[in-house]
Amino acid sequence: MNEREDLSAFEKWEVVEAVPAAPEDDAARRLRLQQEAAEIRETARAHGYAAGLEEGRAAGKSDCARVKDLLVGLGAEMDSLDFRIADLVLELALDVAHQVVAGELAVRPERILEIINLALKQLTETTQEARLLLHPEDAALVRPQLEGVLDRNRLRIVEDLRIERGGCLIETPLGDVDATLGTRWRQVVQVLGSNRQWIE
Repeated sequence: MNEREDLSAFEKWEVVEAVPAAPEDDAARRLRLQQEAAEIRETARAHGYAAGLEEGRAAGKSDCARVKDLLVGLGAEMDSLDFRIADLVLELALDVAHQVVAGELAVRPERILEIINLALKQLTETTQEARLLLHPEDAALVRPQLEGVLDRNRLRIVEDLRIERGGCLIETPLGDVDATLGTRWRQVVQVLGSNRQWIE
């Protein structure tokens, strides 16, 4: 064994003189500071991006929820509007129908004959006398036209100012046939889902 091998680890340690690090020159220092600043900027940008993304997603969810609520409300409002428009259209159609019927009766008062014939068809055979109630102006118009029908059905015309022009009421012992304008109108509008009355 030689002398070197007998030495302990501590004894083998050689003192190395610490050499001070070479002072960093300005260019290297600037480069290092720029790199550190770039790393700080990149880290801040990444954190800012993540925070902005999270905030944007939260705002987007909130906006989507508001838009959804608005659309639901709009849908309900549109449904309500559809019903209101349907009601307005029905009212307009009834106004037009009222004007057409009233105009038709004013221009062609002889249409009362058709109405009377329809009402007579609803009568059951009776041996007793029946009364045909008409507005006086309609009675004057139809009396000459119905002479044969009146005798056959034992029907007597009665002038009644309560009956509007264009309608009639047949009274029999077995029941009445109401063909007044108001009753016929009510039957039509009930089918349409309205309760609007015929008003002269």
